[in-house]
Amino acid sequence: PTPPQMAQNLGRKTILILLLLVGSALSILLPEEPFRMGLDLSGGTRLVYKIDWDQALAEDKISQAEYADQTKLLADTLEILRERVDPTGTLEASFSAQGTNRFVIEIPSTANVSGNQAVGTLGDGGIDAIQSALTLVTADEEMLKGFPVTGGTIQVGAERMRYERRQGDLLLEIDRGVDKTSAQAHAEGLAVELKGEDAIRSRIENPGAMKFYIAAVPEDFPPGTDITAQENMARQWRTENPDAPISAYNQTLAGEAGALGNLRVFPRREIDKSGQSITDAANIVLLMNPKDEWSFTGDDLKNVNKTQDGFGYPAVGLQISTEKEFAFSDFSGANKGNLMAVVLNDEVVTLATIKNRLPGNFIIEGGDSGFTQAEVDEMVSVLKSGSLIMKPELENSERVGAKLGDQYIEQGFTSAVLGLALVLVFISFYYRKLGLFAATSLLCALVMLMGGMAFLKATLTLPGVAGIILTVGMAVDANILVYERIREELARGRKLAQAVENGFSRAFVTIIDANVTTLITAIILFKVGTGPVRGFATTLMIGIITAVFAALVITRVLVDSSLARGNESFSMARLVHDTKIAFMSKAKIFLPISAILIVAGVGLFISLPDSKKLGIDFVGGLSVTANLEEPQKTDAVRERIGGIEGALGESAVVVPLTATGDEANGYTTFRVTYKSLVDVTQEDQEAGAEATGEDDIRGALEDLLAEGPIIARLDDTGASGKLYFEEDHPPADIEALLEGGGFGEVTVEIADGIPSRFSFTSSESPTSNESLLTSNISNLFGNKVDSAGAEYVLSDPIPAARVVGAQVVGELRDAAILAILISLFAVVMYIRARFAEYSFGFAAVAALVHDVLMTLGALAICDAIGIINAEISLPMIAAFLTIIGYSLNDTIVVFDRIRENRPRMADKSLPEILDVSINQTLSRTLLTSITTLIAVVILFVFNYGGGSVLEGFAFALTFGVIVGTYSSVFVASPALIFFENWAEKRARKSGSGDGQAQAGSAA
Repeated sequence: PTPPQMAQNLGRKTILILLLLVGSALSILLPEEPFRMGLDLSGGTRLVYKIDWDQALAEDKISQAEYADQTKLLADTLEILRERVDPTGTLEASFSAQGTNRFVIEIPSTANVSGNQAVGTLGDGGIDAIQSALTLVTADEEMLKGFPVTGGTIQVGAERMRYERRQGDLLLEIDRGVDKTSAQAHAEGLAVELKGEDAIRSRIENPGAMKFYIAAVPEDFPPGTDITAQENMARQWRTENPDAPISAYNQTLAGEAGALGNLRVFPRREIDKSGQSITDAANIVLLMNPKDEWSFTGDDLKNVNKTQDGFGYPAVGLQISTEKEFAFSDFSGANKGNLMAVVLNDEVVTLATIKNRLPGNFIIEGGDSGFTQAEVDEMVSVLKSGSLIMKPELENSERVGAKLGDQYIEQGFTSAVLGLALVLVFISFYYRKLGLFAATSLLCALVMLMGGMAFLKATLTLPGVAGIILTVGMAVDANILVYERIREELARGRKLAQAVENGFSRAFVTIIDANVTTLITAIILFKVGTGPVRGFATTLMIGIITAVFAALVITRVLVDSSLARGNESFSMARLVHDTKIAFMSKAKIFLPISAILIVAGVGLFISLPDSKKLGIDFVGGLSVTANLEEPQKTDAVRERIGGIEGALGESAVVVPLTATGDEANGYTTFRVTYKSLVDVTQEDQEAGAEATGEDDIRGALEDLLAEGPIIARLDDTGASGKLYFEEDHPPADIEALLEGGGFGEVTVEIADGIPSRFSFTSSESPTSNESLLTSNISNLFGNKVDSAGAEYVLSDPIPAARVVGAQVVGELRDAAILAILISLFAVVMYIRARFAEYSFGFAAVAALVHDVLMTLGALAICDAIGIINAEISLPMIAAFLTIIGYSLNDTIVVFDRIRENRPRMADKSLPEILDVSINQTLSRTLLTSITTLIAVVILFVFNYGGGSVLEGFAFALTFGVIVGTYSSVFVASPALIFFENWAEKRARKSGSGDGQAQAGSAA
């Protein structure tokens, strides 16, 4: 591209710059929250789900036409879930599609998504080692409601079980001995504890599939058909297949000829007024599948509401959509006097006689025993939002406490500000007045970067902070390129104005080439990345654009304005003088050394087990951060975690965060990581330890964990306890909330001399169940603010937990490899287009592969020694791609100079041209490396031992900058000689050597 003539129209350019700065400032200052903070900075919960459309098609739940438009299927699903999870918008949850079969839900830390505190005991003789159902005994009906009717995971003794549904006090279709625990007999009265369930997940994972049927009667079948025999066959099948879904039996019926092909069988849910089940496995109902025009589902409902039946018991009011109103009226009229069944999630929730033709509005009652209010609440919530085609499968979950997010913000921004300050001081000292212009330009670039992110509502993540720091390095590099060019022009005897013009013009192409290649990697990273990685890519893309604009426009305006005011000279320090180093002859020494280091490093990486070198992004598993009340030795914590039953206790790795203590006195924060290893069976993966491991870790460290956030107990006078918050709050505000929540007269005082910790006593309690007391208090403070506007956020002894399902790791691994390969291919194609030769692209890629492999070896050494958290994870892939971008930037600067020198030095050999070109750009290379290293080293120092993803990320960048600088000289340039010689030999063999050689020299 032709460089713009920047010396003209200073006034217009100044106005443009001012408008951009004012617009950026307004984008930042006007909104109450200008940036949408990522999960890792604001705290909250992130859930990743997948829907199997192939299975939906196989089960005839969608048509071939619907299957062809999976994007619409997913969009419709997200609309349903948005209405279920956050109907009023108060949770401020975000829903986003990933591809056509996966979606992400992010919920801020202020939302109440904590697990249900549901406990009970085994009743009715306990349970033997093979039973697939058990009876629960709970303190009251409210505690029973804590066990989701749509299934969950429970702990009984040392055994973990997964039940598919609850009918009253019965837990049914139980999968025994999950998470490598053993199925065994348990005596009556043994504790039953719900594990890892929450209200949000229950709403997401409940299919909510509803359909109307008519009860089968003998008249529906040909004469001689024994309907009792059909009932007995269905009961026998349920007895023989207690864990199979009833849909499997109905699929066999659908294949029958005649009227039997319309027969369907479903279990009936009946619960008495106390919430206890009065049904058993034999309680099934024979129903007839209605004809197509009378097929009604939850999607045909226009309105759903809570109401009461004629006796005052809870009921559900329904209104059929206008399109189906007449059809439903005909359906009910034709079946007057018959029993109509409402089937929800393959279970008959009510069976009532149609007394008259039903209009569009009617209610469904709970039969003889009636519905409980909890059942009505659940049915209304699910039916209001519609039916899901398939039950979503949880693949990945992540939770970060708000306080941990604040800590990461402080670490990230402190390191960014300090790094920026040191870079500005260095550049101002080195280039004097020009350095001040560069500093001003850099600050303007940062304002525009933050303004652009605010305007686009981009998400700012923890790696995004690193992207801001890299923007500093790129902006400084562009200024250095210009200033070093100006120095060269002055050395050639040019007058100052002409030197400035030539300096900007000749640096223009190099700046564009270097930054476009980095932009390519950022775009690819954005396309394949998720969560924090995508946040980093967003920041990097906007940063590249603002950095280039600042260097080529803002710096130029400042320099030209200085010349217009009569400035006659610019003084600059000089780090490197006119050198004549024979780099290519020395490359013969360094290349073998690089090869040895690469072989050793990669060999070490390969020898390390996957559980050591790969993060849970690529092997699946669980990572939990635990805060302890007092410092503990690592061995003591490891012993506790090792005592957990099953795979979690056997395989978990416990690592202290070194910033929270020392080996002599112990540490207060530990990270516990469990990885799903490659030899784990599919069954174990599906029920894996990662699914509920947080509860196990809490239990193992119960007496060591930091106390809180709620300690509550009942006594003769009411309730009392302690509350732990993450921020200070006025005691009077807490008193008011508790009193409004049914605690009577309340007294609140600051506890232990810590303003965020409170003790309370009350004259009453809203519940007589001490287990439910904590949940009641937690709900009182959810989404509330004190008189000063500060949100109530309860502190959590486990501030962060992340789960990656084993079934998704292959896709993440493939996406990461694909990102790197696409980046390398795109770079070769771009350099081929810009340099008109493949040899430059291949040489650049050789240097990139060298840098990635060297960095991989360095990370392997750190992992083997255990000094840095340097596992290969998605953020680390972002670091590799950043190293690729930086190394390319450096290499292209040298290559551009080679391209410029070749026509001028036709009498010199290629190695001689390379030596001259490298020596000419050496000052810029070292200065850029120094300024970038200042930023990334400070980022590393501030995050070392802190446990955030920036620790390994910053180390990889620091090492990558060093090897990237080295490879531009001692790898890329020798590789260029090799590929040029190789191309020349091929040209000679093809008989066109002269033409090819001449074309290469002219390039």
